[in-house]
Amino acid sequence: MRIEKAEERQEIDIPISEIVHEGGKLNILPNVKNYFSIDYKPKNDKLSLVAGGFIGLIPINNELAIQIKPKFSISNLTRIVAVAEDNFNTLSFFSKKYQENENFSPVVFEFMAECLANELQTLEAEGLLKDYLLKKEESHKIRGRINVNDSIKSLWSHGHFNKASISFFDFTPDNPFNRLIKFTLKFCIEELNLINSPKNSLRQSLIEYYSIFDAVSLDHSLHCFDDVFSAIESDKVTALRKYYVNICEICRLIVNRTGVSFDEDGDDIDLNSFTLDMATTFEKYLLNSIRINREIFPENTVILDGNKEGRKKLYNQPSIGKGDAKPDIILKAGINNTKIIADAKYKTKSKDTDRYQVISHALSYNAKIAVLILPKEENYTGNRLIKLGSVGIEPEINVYEYYYDLSSYDLMKEERRLSYELLDLFTKHSAALDDG
Repeated sequence: MRIEKAEERQEIDIPISEIVHEGGKLNILPNVKNYFSIDYKPKNDKLSLVAGGFIGLIPINNELAIQIKPKFSISNLTRIVAVAEDNFNTLSFFSKKYQENENFSPVVFEFMAECLANELQTLEAEGLLKDYLLKKEESHKIRGRINVNDSIKSLWSHGHFNKASISFFDFTPDNPFNRLIKFTLKFCIEELNLINSPKNSLRQSLIEYYSIFDAVSLDHSLHCFDDVFSAIESDKVTALRKYYVNICEICRLIVNRTGVSFDEDGDDIDLNSFTLDMATTFEKYLLNSIRINREIFPENTVILDGNKEGRKKLYNQPSIGKGDAKPDIILKAGINNTKIIADAKYKTKSKDTDRYQVISHALSYNAKIAVLILPKEENYTGNRLIKLGSVGIEPEINVYEYYYDLSSYDLMKEERRLSYELLDLFTKHSAALDDG
């Protein structure tokens, strides 16, 4: 498969021969329209795909995939998604290689549990791996081979002529591979409950898959682990059941609490590809990072999400004007005293419309400080916080831009830095009011 590289919201020109079959039929997977807009360029006989706000490796058809990279350098995507309380959306119809690492957070676990559920669709369709196991028992019913010597010693010499010692082969799914999968499914179901995961459909799917393994014993001690991976390393998995290899590799990661990297390509394990709406994730991440650092603000500080609990009518009521004020972040001193209105803008530069929006929000909430927070570009060397100016006379609204370093190798430090900058604005504004 050929992989074309692109950035978010970038236009990608693809020769029409790669996408259109003879007869004029588009050779495009149905889900592609969720991630790209498509336009035809008749002059050069190409289709133009315009990437939306998603990142990830997204297939166009069986021969072509588009690797959409973030427009900004990002050093720890897993932490950003975890703090945002977001998730990596799995593409069940396409997979890619990942690099293993030690970062096993709830958001990584949920992603791998979804990958396991997707892989188990193949197992459900193709059937459980079954082995012929030699069993030996004493029974009234004769099957297989009679063990004459054992029957004489343990049964017939004691007058039990109605029984015999027999040996037979049982075609059973109770083997190390299925024991590992059954244990992992139980682990996943319990872990989803433990972390209070909202993914109820995933939980139900895993429960349904667990029922497929009713005839398999539950190996609590995981004695099966060495047998499974010894067979995989020795290439002893039959060609008809090769799908078991990747399923068991995912099980290994989950039960060992091993994570994968979402920041770079790898070659350790095959998992579903993912997509992520970075603009939405960036907004959630900034809000929650400030909430995580709540203790540095004054005790009566209230931090609200303007898209949810902090939302209000844009106009003073009563009014015939319609529309809501929905800033991304609201900082208040107490219930009624709004100090700072902040909007996250996942873009290289703010536009006039962005500034008009945050100023109108600040005016609606009677806040004196409006802040636009943007990702810092790699070549930017200026101050993190810049005052653009002030608007109005009474009330006067001070407008700022803050450049956030998503590429920082210490994102926790970067998160605290933003909170302290907002705290400084918060307290300076309070002091100015006191002086006035």
